[in-house]
Formats: sequence, structure tokens, C-alpha cells
Amino acid sequence: MPIVSQPHRPTPRVPVTDGWSRAGLVGLYVFTFFGLLGITPATVGLILLTLVFLIRFDAWRVLARDPVALIALTFGVYVAVHSLIAYFLEPTPTLAQAVADNGTDWVKLLLFIPLAYWVAGRPDRVRLVLMLGLAGFTLATFRKIDWATFDAAFFSTRFDAYLPSIAFGMFAGLGALGLIATRRAFWAERDRPWQRWLATSLWAVWLLIMLEGLLLSQSRGSWLGFLGALAVLVLLEWRARRATTAAPRRRRWPAILLGAIALGVILSSQYRTIEMRLTDQTDTLQQVMSGEVTEVTSDPVGLRVNALLFTYEKWRERPWFGWGAGTSREWIATSGRTDTLLDNVNWLPHLHNAYAETLFQFGAVGLLLAVALVWALARSTGNECRAGRLPADLCRLFLVTLVFVLIWNLFNYRVVRSDWMVFWILLAGSAYSFRLARLTEPSGHDRG
Repeated sequence: MPIVSQPHRPTPRVPVTDGWSRAGLVGLYVFTFFGLLGITPATVGLILLTLVFLIRFDAWRVLARDPVALIALTFGVYVAVHSLIAYFLEPTPTLAQAVADNGTDWVKLLLFIPLAYWVAGRPDRVRLVLMLGLAGFTLATFRKIDWATFDAAFFSTRFDAYLPSIAFGMFAGLGALGLIATRRAFWAERDRPWQRWLATSLWAVWLLIMLEGLLLSQSRGSWLGFLGALAVLVLLEWRARRATTAAPRRRRWPAILLGAIALGVILSSQYRTIEMRLTDQTDTLQQVMSGEVTEVTSDPVGLRVNALLFTYEKWRERPWFGWGAGTSREWIATSGRTDTLLDNVNWLPHLHNAYAETLFQFGAVGLLLAVALVWALARSTGNECRAGRLPADLCRLFLVTLVFVLIWNLFNYRVVRSDWMVFWILLAGSAYSFRLARLTEPSGHDRG
């Protein structure tokens, strides 16, 4: 998704026409706000927007010719058939149940298409649903803080009261990236000066909260993903500024200075924690880099290396179609490798690598289909960006989100968790909405 080369063409506002459309939009907004805040209302919202989509959508032939939809459908059918066969072939009831549960969750990832229909390729709606999602995540985080014992020690303690720390770090890092990438929407001129100052202040406070959350996660995978994506964002904005007339520099300096000071305060107050996390387990890293992987220490780094070695061994036994959805945990437990795959007293819950997990569960065929889906979605969004159908900041946001997640997936696996499914449906649906809206443009006025 490169920077747009054409000016953005605004999407005209079209009023909602009937009760079905209103119901679909209610489902959209309920799902996006409660996705990371409350699973029950989020599920209700997702069901509502999906059902109304099935009732109202009438461009199935157009959708059937779209490469993104075709690959998504192929992947979904592959997972469904694969899981059905594996369910009857698994040697134990536990493995069969894992296949049934996880296979169903994998298929749910295709629900990004109904959400794309309701977002309707409207930049204002994309901004709204992303902001609602971030607001829900922020409120959920505040709700999980123990305010009765809140003190200075909170800022030196790993925060995992809401989500596992690496998952919390991912969402906090993505929230910070989103606020940075779309900052001009908050800084824009408004009817009254106090409105602009209020929006700018909200943006600054929100950004600091997300950055603090990223640090409190103490997740090195999230830190690497954030830094990699931030570097790409800086490069993209630098190139865009060279190609266009930049805003007066004196207007940018106060915001840049304020952000640098705030970031400096956060980093200086937690430099010991950062130093500890960055220097911890360096001996294991040196072992790995020197090629001594057979006797690597069973710390977090060593466990991940051993999990990858285990993946390679099991994959060689079933290279094309894998072992079944969600079965890695049971196979780890039955391996008997207490010296390499046991985390303290518990077996590893998964392989701590989304690519390895996909390969383990669905084989080379499944991994190639998953990669093809992401590639097709990224390519189609890039085409929409080059045609000027997206604002430049949203193009950059989608790209840096992809970079972040590609890095983060090297260190963890949460594809079938509810929080990840919400994230995928929301981001993939928002990105795909611009292509879907163009393909179904004649009938697109019934979505509000």
C-alpha cells in the first residue's frame, strides 16, 4: 500500500434509507466499540451486521469475481473441509474437540467482508470505527486497573490484568501508531479555536496513554513491531513531504517539541525496565546466533527456538496439510520434552509464532492460502490508494499496521482469540471496504 499518487476524491454522504440499513449500522458501531470491551455485545453487533448484510447484499456475482473474496472463500472452504476431515481422523477426543473449536474460529475471520460492506469505503466511517475500537480498548484497560492500590509502583510493573502482556502491547502499540498516522484529523482547523485545542489535547493524552501501555507491556515483540512500523511511517511521511508542499514549519515545531518532551519523560522514568528487558536473555541469543540451538536455555527466547525446532520436525511428517486446527498444544504436551517445551510447570500453549502455527495446523497449502489472502488484500488496498480513493493518512495507517503485525506474529500466536478476530475483522474490513464499495457502487447507497 504505497502513498497515494492521486488526490483523494471525497465520498459523498448519502442518508440512511430504511430500517435494515440502520440496523446494519447499529451492529457495526456496537461491534467496533465493544469488540475489546465486552464480548457479549460485540458478538450481538457482529451477528446483526452479518445478518443484515446477507439480507441486503445483492452483488454476489460481482463479489464472486473479486480476487480478494475468492481467495478468502477458498481459504475458508479449505479450513472447513480440512477441519471436518481432521475431526474424524484425530486419534483422541481432545484433539478432535480442539479441531472443531479452532477450525470454526478460523472460518470466522471471513466476516471482514460483511463489515467492509457497512463501512462502505467512506473515510469518515473508517475513522469513526477505528476510533470507537480504540476507545473501547482504552476503557477496558482502565476498567482492569486496580485503582484502590494504584501508586508509583504501577509504572514499573508488567501490566497483564486485561490481556496477556504481549497482546496488550500489540493493541497499545497499534493504537499509538494509529494516533500518530491520523494526527492531522485531530489537529485540523475547526469552527472555534477551543474545539481544535480540545481535539489536540485529547489526541496528546490518548497518545501518551497508548505509549505508556506499550512500555508497561514489557513485550519486546511489541516494541520491535512498533519501532519497525514507526520507521516505515517516518519514511513514508518524509517522502510525501518531499513530493508535496509542506505546511509551514513553524506550525509543526510546537507539536513536535511537545511530543519529544513527553516521550522523553516516559522513557527516562522507565529506562531501567527497558534496559532490563532489552539485555535479559542475551546469553540465549548468543547461543542461537552461534548456531548452538540443540541445547539452548529454556527461557522465553529459548522456548521459542525450541518450539520452532519442534514445528519443523512435525511439519516434515505432514508437510502439505498439517496436523489440524488448534492441535499444537496437545502435540506439545504428548511430546514429553520437559526440558525444551515446558514453561516452568506448564506446557507451551502454542508455538509462539503465527506462521509456524499456521504451517503446523494446515500445512504448506494452508499457509500459502493465508499468505495469498493477506497479499491480495494489501495489493487491492494499494491499488485503491494509488487511484486516490483513500486519504493518504489512511493508506499509511493500513501499511504500518501490516508491518507491525508481520513483525509481531514472529513472536506470538493469537489468531483464534476473540481479541485478534475483532482486530482482523475491523482492520481488514476497513481496508477492503474501499474496493468493495467501488465494485458494488451502483447499489452502494443503501448503506448510509
